[in-house]
Amino acid sequence: ARSIKNAVKFLLQRIYTPSRFMWRLPAAQASVALTFDDGPDPVYTPAVLDLLAAHRIKATFFMIGEKVQQYPDLVRRMTAEGHGVGGHTWSHREIVGLPQPELISELERCRQIIRDASGIDSMLFRPPRGRVDLGSIHRVCKLGYCLVHWTKTYSDYQRDGIEPLMNRFRQDAPAARDIVLLHDHNEHTVAALNVLIPQWQAKGIAFSKISGGDS
Repeated sequence: ARSIKNAVKFLLQRIYTPSRFMWRLPAAQASVALTFDDGPDPVYTPAVLDLLAAHRIKATFFMIGEKVQQYPDLVRRMTAEGHGVGGHTWSHREIVGLPQPELISELERCRQIIRDASGIDSMLFRPPRGRVDLGSIHRVCKLGYCLVHWTKTYSDYQRDGIEPLMNRFRQDAPAARDIVLLHDHNEHTVAALNVLIPQWQAKGIAFSKISGGDS
């Protein structure tokens, strides 16, 4: 099932081009993109930012508009430290089957609050829970956004402890061009990355933010 999903995403990236649908970094970009969903979180987002700064890594944060409204200073810190930012809808509503006016509202309100907080008008967008169909992808792309999916996820949203999470990372480590889905809302992700990032860097893995979404 995973290979079929990946084949579909490969075709979508070819059809829409990476400026409108991206699930893997472009061939010229031999790095890994760490992405964090569902923030900003007042406790764990600062810990993630500290960790990234310590290892001189740039990442990308896909944020919920309601949380950006609560914690705009964290968004300002992200962009001041060179990270990428994108929307994750205003209220974390799934976009499949969402009526067009509500889809526009969810995307535009989130984009506006990120712009107000950071000064960056980002067209990067990640759908909540990654759930899409051809219709919703097409509508998001027609609105001018770049829909960013992922190649690897480690289910850190489960918050099921450090060891299970570390095991999942070890079974399928990131490689060049991967877009990795993570969440900046729990201690296990921070603890795992604190161990793994130096190991990955020692193996020559480089990291970069996702670009191309600023308008």
